[in-house]
Amino acid sequence: MVFLLVVALLAPAGLFAIETTGQPELIDRIVAVVDDNVILWSELNYRVRQELEQQGGGAYVDPRTVDGLRRKALDEMVNEQVLVLKAQKDSVQVDASEVEEMLNEQYRSLRSSMPDVEFQQMLARFSITERQLKARYRRDIRQRLLYRQMRSQVAYKLHITKRDIDSFIATYRDSLPPQVAISDINLRVRPSDEVLAAKRETIAGIQARLAAGESFADLARQFSEDRGSADQGGDLGCFDVGQLVPEFEAAALKLQPGEVSEPVLTKYGYHLIKLGEKREGGLCASHILVMAQPTASDREQVRARLQELRQRAGAGESFAQLARQYSDNPQLAARGGMWDVFARDNLPAMLAPHVRGLKLGQVSEPFFLEDGGHIVTFGNDPTTLESLIREIRTTQLTDQMISDYKRQIHIEQRLDDGFLHPPSDHAAGPVPEERGAVPAAQ
Repeated sequence: MVFLLVVALLAPAGLFAIETTGQPELIDRIVAVVDDNVILWSELNYRVRQELEQQGGGAYVDPRTVDGLRRKALDEMVNEQVLVLKAQKDSVQVDASEVEEMLNEQYRSLRSSMPDVEFQQMLARFSITERQLKARYRRDIRQRLLYRQMRSQVAYKLHITKRDIDSFIATYRDSLPPQVAISDINLRVRPSDEVLAAKRETIAGIQARLAAGESFADLARQFSEDRGSADQGGDLGCFDVGQLVPEFEAAALKLQPGEVSEPVLTKYGYHLIKLGEKREGGLCASHILVMAQPTASDREQVRARLQELRQRAGAGESFAQLARQYSDNPQLAARGGMWDVFARDNLPAMLAPHVRGLKLGQVSEPFFLEDGGHIVTFGNDPTTLESLIREIRTTQLTDQMISDYKRQIHIEQRLDDGFLHPPSDHAAGPVPEERGAVPAAQ
């Protein structure tokens, strides 16, 4: 995703690039004008790809679906730009230090995502310097913060009463509101104690051979069950902080370069981790993995525990309190299981089949995703409903503000213009890998 963002930010450097054949190659075009600002084809396709990834679709996407998403995304991008212009007109300020902090974080992620040679080639392709690239990142971040600040100002002025909450419950007793707050309890499916003990004994034997002087790389090739890295002597390469599973990352960050960890248990099994080097905001490491996989019996035990929690919530216990006490997702558990607020008609694709027909306050049947078993609810406790009502009213008032300001500025959409041929690659068809084909860069 980092490279796609770079393309979207770099595209204003020019509409055409010159191929080695000497023929002009279209790499971008303007799809909307909002006062003195433009929205580009590359920026629009980046938004569409984000939406496709969030929906969790397969490798092929129907072109008609993409066309609908593209038109919807362009309307959203125009509205966001209108609100940013309104914020600038109203002299709304954002914290410069926050802009710089986000800039530094994103830029570190960018630089660690590609070799220096590839990075320099990318800059040359778009005829831009590193300083100019940072300036465009800064502009994009500032606009996102302005948009957030305008919504925050609208939300701050709202006062939600108990009568509002009671009226909301009565209105949506048999249906869902335009937006819903989803809370989740997640239980990981773990191997049995007997399996873990056997795997721990195996990793301890490898650890003993390391202590006796055998090569980490040789032992990784011989014993590691991560075949993707075993052939490279366990080498995993380099990663930004936050990209690895938490237990692995926490252990690796405590090591000194060349040092090997004690056995570390993650959802994949037991690891011996060797730190290669620490970088600003990242690390390079190798590992030896002895996999510890749960069985069908382990999965059914989790299902039974989730069913018990569902029944307790249905009998009147607080879902939020149950999430704090039992959920294996520490971030959500700290928030009482609160995941996020979603539009009723745009729920995450992975959840949609499991919440169909669910009403406010009801709890889903247990279901399983990659990270374990789940039960979810559309929250209806007073605190959640107050936040939900505030979010709905904020959206309504923000939409009205955007509609009013649109009458004062020039807006033009050019998505259907045929005077330029669209780029040869687009968001329809097979969705490429993260660093694969990029519409604006082909």
